[in-house]
Amino acid sequence: MERGPDALGRAKEIGDFAAEMGIDAAEIESRKAFLELGEADVRHLRAIRDRLSGAQHGFADGFYEYLRRLPELAALLPDDATVARLKHAHGRYFDSLTGGDYGEEYVGGRLRVGMTHARIGLTPKWYVGAFRKYLSDMLRAIWTATDGEVGSFMATFDALLKVVMLDLGLTLDTYIHADKRAIALRDRAIESSVNGIFIAAAAPHDCRLIYVNSAFSRILGSPREEVLERPCLCAGDEDGFAAIRTAIAAGRDGYTTLSRSRADGSQQWIELFLAPVLGDAGGVTHYVGILNDITARQEAEAQLAFVAHHDVLTGLANRGLFDLRLRGALAHGASFALCFIDLDRFKLINDSLGHSAGDAVLVEVARRLHGVCRSRDTLARLGGDEFVILLEGVADAHAAAEIATRVLGVLEPPVRAAGRDIDVAASIGLAIHPDDGSDIESLLRNADAAMYAAKAAGRRTFRFYDEAMNRRASQRLAFESDLRRAAARGQLQLFYQPQVRADDGSLAGVEALLRWHHPERGMVSPVEFIPVAEEAGIIAELGEWALREAVRQMVDWRRRGVGVPRVAVNLSPRQFRTPDLAERIEQIVADAGAQTAWIELEITESAAMQDPRAAVAVLRRLRERGLQVALDDFGTGHSSLAMLRTLPLNALKLDRSFVQNLPMSDTDAAVAAAVVTLSRPLGLSVVAEGVETDAQRSFLAGLGCELLQGFLFARPLPATQLEEWLECRLDPA
Repeated sequence: MERGPDALGRAKEIGDFAAEMGIDAAEIESRKAFLELGEADVRHLRAIRDRLSGAQHGFADGFYEYLRRLPELAALLPDDATVARLKHAHGRYFDSLTGGDYGEEYVGGRLRVGMTHARIGLTPKWYVGAFRKYLSDMLRAIWTATDGEVGSFMATFDALLKVVMLDLGLTLDTYIHADKRAIALRDRAIESSVNGIFIAAAAPHDCRLIYVNSAFSRILGSPREEVLERPCLCAGDEDGFAAIRTAIAAGRDGYTTLSRSRADGSQQWIELFLAPVLGDAGGVTHYVGILNDITARQEAEAQLAFVAHHDVLTGLANRGLFDLRLRGALAHGASFALCFIDLDRFKLINDSLGHSAGDAVLVEVARRLHGVCRSRDTLARLGGDEFVILLEGVADAHAAAEIATRVLGVLEPPVRAAGRDIDVAASIGLAIHPDDGSDIESLLRNADAAMYAAKAAGRRTFRFYDEAMNRRASQRLAFESDLRRAAARGQLQLFYQPQVRADDGSLAGVEALLRWHHPERGMVSPVEFIPVAEEAGIIAELGEWALREAVRQMVDWRRRGVGVPRVAVNLSPRQFRTPDLAERIEQIVADAGAQTAWIELEITESAAMQDPRAAVAVLRRLRERGLQVALDDFGTGHSSLAMLRTLPLNALKLDRSFVQNLPMSDTDAAVAAAVVTLSRPLGLSVVAEGVETDAQRSFLAGLGCELLQGFLFARPLPATQLEEWLECRLDPA
């Protein structure tokens, strides 16, 4: 007897199967009674059991040879090992036919055989045929076993026939129940499907529905009882059904997508598949259809299509869509203008207030620009803070200038973002087709060049393109490219300008000033390349290079005993807003083997006042690490005395604009005196920049200004020349 989990599992499966079929002990007895299978039959079969055993095994070889001659069954008997195994199993079965025990265990075995045959696809005709062969072969064996006595032979053969019919009935029931099971499973699957499924009669011509599943009702929002016997969707007259009507006429599969209005007025998209069902005669008797609600997919595709051609932040056309519109305008051959708009100093907004505020500004600017445009114009955001308007039908400079003026006008009022009013302005470049270009690239390039000309003219204005602009734009592009590579090519250098004490003229420190030695241009003025570095976004990289080089130089000077107490290094506003500024500087100093006390950082007054609270936090972190901090260009910005009191500073640098007219200018003298007076109670030293005359030195020293810096003492010098300057001061002879 089989044991273990597999055997128990099979026994449970058979038990469940028998229970589903209603074959219990009472049903078995009912079937045996109907077949008149009784105790007399059992005695007849048991009486010849031993005498039949040899005969049963004797005709097994012939039986399987007969089966293997049939192609359909030969595939199930591929080799001798399989045949031998089946012979052994059937031998046990044939023995059981005359065993006389036809209760629940026997019935379970028959059901298992039937289930196996149904599972492997052995159809009932082969099963019945095999029994016919078996009974035919048993005639002679039973005749011999009953010694040719007709009465005994007839009774015994009739008993065997009853048992065989019991088996056949059970086996056929397993096939029937297996079909019912499959049909029930199919029905449950169809009802459980998320797809709407329906069946429609082919006649009459309106294809009335005879079955719909629950998903069909849910998708269309109609109860099942309301749609049955009504015309199928596929019989509609709308244009969306044209493909389905064509498929029906041709008797083939069809597919379409339909748009319909829901009861609440919203739009719904449905995907419909339809296939014909052929009858025995070959004609179409029904149609089976599947429908899916693809509204979400359609909306997603529409959104993707929108995103593919529009800027996500502002909703304006993007570069791709703008190029398509521009190609269309070029294809028509008519005149038009391009209005290239670039916001002035937009990076300061992002850097000081954060990108969320910058995004809010861009959205508001886009809204205002859209209000300027006509219905036929195309407004696009090319990226960052760059916008462009395709002005179709604008053929002359006067009309283009009017629109540019309107653009400047709508940008005049401040934009409210991040809890404050932000001034926004733009520089505009104008190019007109065909005079300024005949293709997309040249028109955009020339409008961009005109925009840079507007920036060079002081910003907040517009300029038209001309050839000179193109040359200047090309030169600027080359200049910017060279500047990006200057550090890697070893073209950058630090010059150092001394800061001396007003009371005794001793050296208090030096200020490091960045210089660029271009291989063709020679020494490029910081006034020329610093603004380019800021606009190109590389000022922070240059600033960090300068800091590393200044720290390295201080380490070298200290190692060689050169008496430079401290070096001051300028931080750009962009550097000052770096989140981990203090940590980065501390690491640079540590990597070089320097001390933070040797370094003074200079920040501009305007950089500190853009976000005073954030500036206080940054300055505190710098001071905690032992770094000195000076506020550069003091007096030119908009510091309040209250904020100045809270800023953790070491020094104020009086801007050169207040020094150059000393002591003759009473106003500048008053400012200088006020700064020195203000610094004392705050514990700040004052460095006066731009000192060029003895009169200026004397006046500032008289005010109590501690440190002086300017051409009177030395111009900015390379490191080696600064060392020579120091030697001369120490040894005038």
